[in-house]
Amino acid sequence: MRRLVRHGLAGLGAATFAVVAGVTALGASTTPTVAAPPVAAAATGEFVPVQFVPADPVADAERAATAERDTREADRARIAATTAQAAYQRAVGLGTQGRAIDERSSEIKAEIKAAKAKAEAAEAAAEAAEKKARDAAIANEGYTPGTTDVREIARQILMNKFSYGEDQYACFSWIIERESNWDVHAQNASSGAYGLPQSLPGSKMASVAPDWRDNPATQIVWGAQYMKSRYGSPCDAKSHWESAGNY
Repeated sequence: MRRLVRHGLAGLGAATFAVVAGVTALGASTTPTVAAPPVAAAATGEFVPVQFVPADPVADAERAATAERDTREADRARIAATTAQAAYQRAVGLGTQGRAIDERSSEIKAEIKAAKAKAEAAEAAAEAAEKKARDAAIANEGYTPGTTDVREIARQILMNKFSYGEDQYACFSWIIERESNWDVHAQNASSGAYGLPQSLPGSKMASVAPDWRDNPATQIVWGAQYMKSRYGSPCDAKSHWESAGNY
């Protein structure tokens, strides 16, 4: 037992000595050591390299995909915004055009209305002028210009120039039918009586107008005047003709 204790104490002393020796050796300067060079402070604005960190392929791929998706969405949003702006500008333009069209439409409607009123006024003035001319011609000739039927000319002349009605016209027509059968150029070969009323001579009708040879109106006016001045009226002339065979 004593022997084991002595051996243990001896081992402990040896260990203690070794530790002390080691500490002494660390604190001694007999073996020189090289210190790391001091890191100089970076000047302002000077590039300071960053220690490279190895990339993570999966994270890099996710970031790239996200960036690409965001870029596409931004492009689509920009295109949509541009399209919407263009549509808005077109709408504004169409609205402006629409207002201009409405304004022009109103102007055109006003112009059409004014032109219509002017045309109607011109038409009314033309009709009034025609009526005035027709009335003047009737007052002068006794019948409506353009009338070609000889019997109708006679009816109008007896009404307009002599204020005769249908009864006097009937008597006048009765005499003219027997005298000339309404032939403007009828001429009696033996006596030389001429025209509708068989004026003798025919030149007597020149007292009405110089166109007595061919104008039925001139001959009718002369015949009606003759019947009125000699017998009082066509019907009175008819009564005389019926009794005497002439008038």
